[in-house]
Amino acid sequence: MLLSTSRQVRLVVVSLVVIAAILMIAVVPFIGFDMVNPIVKAQQARIEKFTAEGNPQAPLLAYTVWLVSFFFPFWSTLSLVAGIVLLVIALPLFRGERWTRGLALLMLAIPSIGGAYMVVPWMNFVGSAQGGFPPAVTIMTIGLIPYFAILLAEKVDLTQKVVDFLVFLMLGVTAAENFANGHAAFRILFGHPARPLFAEGIAITFFGWLALWVGMGLCIAAIYLLGEKKISGWYAGLIGGLVTLVASAATHYVRHATNDYLYGALMGLSIVVMLLIPVFKQRLLTEYTS
Repeated sequence: MLLSTSRQVRLVVVSLVVIAAILMIAVVPFIGFDMVNPIVKAQQARIEKFTAEGNPQAPLLAYTVWLVSFFFPFWSTLSLVAGIVLLVIALPLFRGERWTRGLALLMLAIPSIGGAYMVVPWMNFVGSAQGGFPPAVTIMTIGLIPYFAILLAEKVDLTQKVVDFLVFLMLGVTAAENFANGHAAFRILFGHPARPLFAEGIAITFFGWLALWVGMGLCIAAIYLLGEKKISGWYAGLIGGLVTLVASAATHYVRHATNDYLYGALMGLSIVVMLLIPVFKQRLLTEYTS
């Protein structure tokens, strides 16, 4: 993989990976944990306001505070673990050992996906009132820069670079969208005051929650497996895209208060279309040639 590049290019790429790994260990957890209290306090204030106004949205926010205080540290801790993995595999990655590419991409996708998820709650509850730069963008960027450096540093033709960029971009973006949309569906499903009964239009959120998180898992698996150029990665990506398309489209059809599930459906469709294009499949699965 990186063995096809010059020693100098490999040194630059691996240096970016090591810097990202150190930041994932020493910085990302603090950013993630420090965002929790401001967001939760803003959420609690909005719940109190909605409750006083008799706004029916108040019960649907009840689970939000718990989900944020669980998943922000969850993704931050996963990023720390991923950073340790990256440091351990840095030397074989520099030597160009084939098995390291998929694992490195997988580990770098963790802060990218987690950071993308963290942006929305911050913007909705803190940024909308205070403005300023969302700290989660820093988390996302720490993973994205070396992620694309690994993909684009290979000594290959432009077509190969375009295929790798588009497919691995959409796998990561779709995984993040699936997690965020599944998170929202879970909140509505279990936060609805009618539960354990299903109110009208609520049952679909079970589908939207579980299926989308399964789709997320398949997209993440595809990042690793296609990074290793395995046919199982192509199938994981195709199935993940189809699951995302069906679950997102169905959820949007029943609950279309926002376009989030529509965007998710389009992302899933983009993965399916790309993977079914013969040249994309061939390029994803064939070993690189200069």
